Amino acid sequence: MIWLVAILLLAIFAGIGYLKGAIRMSVSLAGLFVGLMLAKPMAPMMTPIYTASGMTNLLWLSLLPPITAFLVVGLVFVVVGFIVHYKIGQYYKFSADEVTRLTWERMNKRSGAALGLLVGGIYTVLVGMLIYVGGYLTTQVATENDQGPVGYLNSLASGLESSGLGKIARSISPVPEKYFKVADILGMSHKTPLLEVRYRNYPPFLNLGEESTIEEMGSNDEYHNLLIQQASLDEIIKHPISVKLMSDQALTDRLLATDLDDLRAYLETGESPRYADELFLGRWELDGNATINYFKKNTIGVKARQIREMKEVVTNLLLGTSMVVYPDQTYTVSNGKEEEDEKPEEKEPDAYEDPYAGFAPQQGMDAEMAARYGLPPGQGAQGQRRPQAQAPKPRRPQLKFSGQQGRWDRKTRGRYQTQSSSGGGSVVVRKNHRAYIDIGGMTLVFKRVW
Repeated sequence: MIWLVAILLLAIFAGIGYLKGAIRMSVSLAGLFVGLMLAKPMAPMMTPIYTASGMTNLLWLSLLPPITAFLVVGLVFVVVGFIVHYKIGQYYKFSADEVTRLTWERMNKRSGAALGLLVGGIYTVLVGMLIYVGGYLTTQVATENDQGPVGYLNSLASGLESSGLGKIARSISPVPEKYFKVADILGMSHKTPLLEVRYRNYPPFLNLGEESTIEEMGSNDEYHNLLIQQASLDEIIKHPISVKLMSDQALTDRLLATDLDDLRAYLETGESPRYADELFLGRWELDGNATINYFKKNTIGVKARQIREMKEVVTNLLLGTSMVVYPDQTYTVSNGKEEEDEKPEEKEPDAYEDPYAGFAPQQGMDAEMAARYGLPPGQGAQGQRRPQAQAPKPRRPQLKFSGQQGRWDRKTRGRYQTQSSSGGGSVVVRKNHRAYIDIGGMTLVFKRVW
């Protein structure tokens, strides 16, 4: 199919060149080269045309303005070519002899056909370049459910690649290499939806969940199912979250600033070459059993009471504690378990307990009446129960660690120092993916969350 398109373009431009003549085709050829040179510099001038119409899709706003600038320059040269051809034609028609006029017209048409083939060949390569650039992405993320324009584009791109013209299109493409890297990563992610876990834990993306668009993407089950089930590209693009994502300039700039080679290596292997030495980066959660066992093994002369207190701290205060360590040398600690205030236990009534125990007789009740009801003599408030002594609450060790935000500094490989408003501590990260944090006179053991 791609060869049929190429031959058709060459035939069309050859016919146009024969009809228009060499003068118009020469000017059009000059306009083609000028348009290619001015397409990118003039693109910002064309962008307001689309933004004024309400277009917010960043992909189209990056593609349409330079194409529009190229067409505008080409149209200007077409008008110039028409004027030049008209002036020269008028000269040979009214000022030259008949033989000269006929010779010029024959030369003009035949040279125009040759120039038309040249212009057609250039346009064929340019169209092939557009097909290659667009199809490089769609062939990796499209599915069998994609029909219509996407299906035709994929068919043309496959033919272009198999014919060998893809190498030519790639070599002359003005599109930056970053586009092809992004397309490769998107294609890999489309084929392996479970890579979203690695995206979440990639060091530069650890705080990406704070972005409203990413947060909405993660919480929307419908959109998540579209990605997991590999829905058609048309369905994904038309979803409101995709529309919002492709309109968020700040988020797009942040994502494109990522080291794409390092990101791809991380997605393929689970290890980031750039952050391989920073063992502390990532998500961590408290390992309660490991913390208690470490306390028992590394405390000289540990007593049962101390072990109970340690278990109480881990169970009641620190259970559910998680930590996120960011590449900008900051970290946050949070506790998913809300600590509730202790309430005194209500004593269940005893069936054999004296129902009048603890009550005083009413005001004005004489001794005889009190004796009749088995009440002790005396005066007191009506229906008032004597205060009961409550047992003291067990004292729990206090350790303020949750809700902290602080900074970390690297000392050596696997050893770090943390600083926060409530103090600092030392950290040792071992090869078993455990972080031992010494804080407040205790050593807490965290395990990495993948």
